[in-house]
This record gives sequence, C-alpha cells and structure tokens, in this order.
Amino acid sequence: MRRLLSIITISLIACLMLCSCGKANGYKKKDLVTVNDNAGHESILAFVVDYNEGKDITVKIKNNTDKVFCYGEYYTIQVFIEGVWYYVPYTSENVVHDLGHELQPGQAYTQTYSLYPYGGKLNPGHYRIACCDIGDGNNIYYAEFNVMADMSLKWEIVEPTADG
Repeated sequence: MRRLLSIITISLIACLMLCSCGKANGYKKKDLVTVNDNAGHESILAFVVDYNEGKDITVKIKNNTDKVFCYGEYYTIQVFIEGVWYYVPYTSENVVHDLGHELQPGQAYTQTYSLYPYGGKLNPGHYRIACCDIGDGNNIYYAEFNVMADMSLKWEIVEPTADG
C-alpha cells in the first residue's frame, strides 16, 4: 500500500511538472522570449484609448517635451508573467510602414496597431504595447492594459511610460 501511494504521488508530481512547463497565460513557454527593449527617457505619454476586440488597439501618443519627437510605427505586444515581461508570440507576420513621424511639442496623435499578427486576440492577463519604435528597438514607450477573463480590455493612463 505504501509503495502504491508513493508511485501515485510521484506520478502526480510528474504530471504537474509537465503541465506547468507547457503553458503560461495560455502561451507556450517555449515560444516566450524575454523583452530586451530600450525604454525611451523623454516625457512622452503613451496610453490605450480604444480597443476593437480581435482587430486592433489604439494608442494616444503625447509629446510633453519642448522639442519635436520623432517616432515610427514598429510595435510589439508584451505580456507580464511571474514578474517578467515577454514578447507575445506572433501567429503570422507583422508588417508595418517603415515611416518616421514627427510630433510637435505639446501635440498628441493616435496610432492604431493591429492584433492580426497575434491571432486577433490576447489571452487574459496583464499586457503592454511597446510603441514608437523606429525599427532599432530603442526609444520605446509603453501603454499598459489588462485583458479580462471575459476578453474585455481594461486600461488606465500610466505616467511615465518610459523605463517600464
């Protein structure tokens, strides 16, 4: 009886370990890559202002500096799991316009980012969109949001967005 109990216990522990190694927040752990962005350091505010479920997220970018802010359309969606930010894996190719934009001091602009490269939906969890990149992974600004269990999106303005 004792031996049977030991075998069952070992089997349960092995099953739990195998199951926990497979997924995190609905994403395959083997597909998760730790974020290595370089956050911007200027007084640029980025925050989510709209969410079209399954299609896109709109972010407002505001230049709170006294100089022209130049930014691009490159972006990534990142998920916060167990104290670490990871890039959400693509399910299809992410294509953006390789353009530079200028934002005058005090001005704001909204930019819409597609969820198509991420399968059109995000699993419940805490996320951020890393935006304003010109393609070199530097000067990134973040807009954080939560995807709830009912797949609705909740967000709040987070200041500053740099060094997130």
